[in-house]
Amino acid sequence: MNTNNPKIILHAPKQHGFLACYCLMMGLIISICFYGSAQAGIATITQSIELQPGWNAIYVEVAPENNNIEDIFSGIPVASVWRWIPDKLGKDFIIDPAEGLMNLDGWYGYFPEPKPEAFLSNLYTISANTAYLIKLEGSVAKTIQITGKPQLVKKTWRTNGFTLTGFPLVSGQEPSFGDFFANSEAHQGQPIYKLNPQGVWESVNSPYLERMKSGEAYWFYTNGTSRYQGLISLTIEQGESLSYQEAFTEMDLVLSNSSDVTNFVSLNREGGNSLPMKFKNVDLETDEIAWPDLPATKVYELQPGQDLVVTLAIDRLSFLEQRMEQVFSITNEQGAKLLLHAGGNTMQPLVLPAGAGQRNNLKLLSNENSYAGLWAGTARIKAVSQAQTGGVNPLPVGKTFPLRVLMHVDATGQVKLIKNVVQMWEEGSYRISPKDPELFEVDEPGRYVLLTRDELIPNYTGVTRRNGQSAGIRYSTVAYDFNGDDIEMNGDFQLNEQVNVSVLIDPDMPTNPFRHKFHPDHDNFDAQYLNPQQEAFQVTREMEFLFTNNNPQHPDVADPPGWGVTIMGGTFRETITGLHKNAIFVSGDFRLTRVSSTAILNQ
Repeated sequence: MNTNNPKIILHAPKQHGFLACYCLMMGLIISICFYGSAQAGIATITQSIELQPGWNAIYVEVAPENNNIEDIFSGIPVASVWRWIPDKLGKDFIIDPAEGLMNLDGWYGYFPEPKPEAFLSNLYTISANTAYLIKLEGSVAKTIQITGKPQLVKKTWRTNGFTLTGFPLVSGQEPSFGDFFANSEAHQGQPIYKLNPQGVWESVNSPYLERMKSGEAYWFYTNGTSRYQGLISLTIEQGESLSYQEAFTEMDLVLSNSSDVTNFVSLNREGGNSLPMKFKNVDLETDEIAWPDLPATKVYELQPGQDLVVTLAIDRLSFLEQRMEQVFSITNEQGAKLLLHAGGNTMQPLVLPAGAGQRNNLKLLSNENSYAGLWAGTARIKAVSQAQTGGVNPLPVGKTFPLRVLMHVDATGQVKLIKNVVQMWEEGSYRISPKDPELFEVDEPGRYVLLTRDELIPNYTGVTRRNGQSAGIRYSTVAYDFNGDDIEMNGDFQLNEQVNVSVLIDPDMPTNPFRHKFHPDHDNFDAQYLNPQQEAFQVTREMEFLFTNNNPQHPDVADPPGWGVTIMGGTFRETITGLHKNAIFVSGDFRLTRVSSTAILNQ
């Protein structure tokens, strides 16, 4: 049985081509191919596995796009395919498949039609990171191809027992069994078995002389418990891949050198730089943070036992498709390898109300405006004019001070300045399944809502827990005030454009700086406290937010990932009249971050 390293397939629109490179080494066939596909930006791997006549023990490294076992082995004269799924721990022996696996607990088999035992099949799919035993009929070797995406899953070992598994390895540079497990106390000197074509498990008697093979599966005995993952290991924040969903722009991964020597670990983009990405680079002397583009190969030096945190971010502004993906291989000089999938979308999916007609209209509009949602941030005041001298040019302040700003953009691009909003949850609905009347299925999924009207809060459920009670998340600011829940802004919320708004602070508003409820000269009542009489002045605030291509707060440093997509900012200007006999001019900068993709308020 021979297996090859995976080949990377990057689907691109309107491109059709085939690039193949075949190398014959130690009975392994290695091929790397690129195909066109209607699925733009989707990156997959094709693992080619050559089956020899007789018995083969293989290790599948990817999750098949089509995991139907009949389709994967279509046209291949297999007698049977087996998977070991133990129902309990403790067995300390293995069975030669030549002796038969049919009636043994823990073994699941597939028998293709028209074999008479086909009705006994209880194995229907092929999974990633899984070992299989395959018996090939005839006298000619055959090749199967499994196309899919890698899944990063921690390997689990059976305590004081055998585990049937394999490892992705660099073809042609595979380590010996002894070197691979040299730093795993639970596996040092323990039995290892490999399968021969006759269906008999043979002991690996010289582990430091015999090399492992990528794509092959073996029985490994674990003495006690173990969490060993190989010469290098990888940990990500969540899930089985780097999935940059919704508000995620940056994600951490932890590289670990489990060997006893210094390792140069390479983070390799397979199939080219298909996903626009950056990596976080911190200057150890100045602590300055930069975000260079992630190259095709990035090498990190890791000392024995060292863990290294690597922060990767996607650059949505450089996306050519709505969704783009990348396959990575992480390798070291000793032949170890890990596979990792990453992907992200150009924008967050909009959260819309359940009305079908309105939902469809908004979805069409959302394609034109990718900034819909709630934006929260700060305007930083850096200069103020001298009102007492009638100055019109803002002068630098002794110390900058912040103003919290909240804006909402709907699916049409209309921007509103808001001062108070609560994020809540609307429960979905269920219906009786037409396939099984005893089951329920989702009719309308639940969704997040944004409420500027507090009287609507009881109609929804919270999104977090506070003092044991369900509660919403409130965003608010005291940096400005106006009558009503929100106020429409003029302009376009996008790069190189601006939005502006005129905020009126009426004489009767509690937040008017001239009004004092308990002061007879500033309470807006006559001397008898009976009749209204204006004593406070109206104050007008003209605010302008100019969006820039680059981060004005750090113009000499590369923009942070997400700038122009989930992070917006630029120049802030304000003119205040009514507070002084002369207008006051203010300037500074601002930065906003999208905290919710809900495109509509109060529904």
